Amino acid sequence: MDISFVVLWSLYILYFSERVSSLQCYQCLINPPPGHYYNTTKRLCVNFDHSDKFIVDCPYSTMCMKQEFHLDIQNGVRINGVLRDCAPQKNEYQDYKNGRWSPKMEILEPYQEGCEHVDDKGERSTPTRYCYCRKDLCNSSPNTSHEGYTDIMGVIVVFNLMKYINSLR
Repeated sequence: MDISFVVLWSLYILYFSERVSSLQCYQCLINPPPGHYYNTTKRLCVNFDHSDKFIVDCPYSTMCMKQEFHLDIQNGVRINGVLRDCAPQKNEYQDYKNGRWSPKMEILEPYQEGCEHVDDKGERSTPTRYCYCRKDLCNSSPNTSHEGYTDIMGVIVVFNLMKYINSLR
């Protein structure tokens, strides 16, 4: 094998292995993470401010998730809640092959992009809406009906910029 080919191939692998990274999503929780005290304020949704401290890598997800729900309590008071995280797509299981069990893991694709209300099938539960998206930090918006707003505005700005540049010629 030619040494220059090996060197070029190694550089190619090194270049792209550094560029490949997992999806990043905002994560904020209703309760403190497991193992933390309840007075811990780490990534609580009540403190969500779009800052870097709420950004997490999602190596086992291809989508970000946002869960919206509300609780109606006494005297007509409604509490609205939003939870942000990586979509739960990791499936771990045991595989039996050649007389031995071995751990296996796969990333499932059970969700579609967009928002959907959960069918409670008659169960008394809080109305919940789940929203899924595939771009970095796409679970940030407070109102999911405006999640595509930035993309639309970007297209409009580029179109108008191209029109302006052509008018200068």
